[in-house]
Amino acid sequence: MIHIKDNSLTDSDIEKLKRIYINQNWEVFDQTNLTVIPPTNEIVQKIKNSINSDINNKFTEFNEVDYSQVIIYPQGSSKNFHLDTASEKTTGTSVTFLNDDFIGGEAVIEGVQIAPIKGRTYYMDGKVYKHAVLNVIKGARFTLTSWYKKD
Repeated sequence: MIHIKDNSLTDSDIEKLKRIYINQNWEVFDQTNLTVIPPTNEIVQKIKNSINSDINNKFTEFNEVDYSQVIIYPQGSSKNFHLDTASEKTTGTSVTFLNDDFIGGEAVIEGVQIAPIKGRTYYMDGKVYKHAVLNVIKGARFTLTSWYKKD
């Protein structure tokens, strides 16, 4: 299953999240910078609840947030096609765009491009569907990424 939802976060939600992550310790991983956001964070929970309300709880893949990160792809960075190896418990992944004032950085899942629109979230099983991030040509791409597990 791949599910795309627009307006899953409001500008106010994104600003709240920015206030949290702006002063965090950033880790460099591959070509990105990232910081951990607690799974209990209200905005992380809003993203989780959004998929569950959309699909009437038909899927258990998104029942519990395992962990979340704000990930920054700076200008010139990308991510080759890969499968998630977050943990053996991982059942799903969501990625929410926190900005769209950059060029490039589109998500690609099994060859289908997802345009980066602020507040848009896409949900998938990242251990099943190969996915990538295209080169960020100008600016920086900010996302809230969460990995889920069954409770």
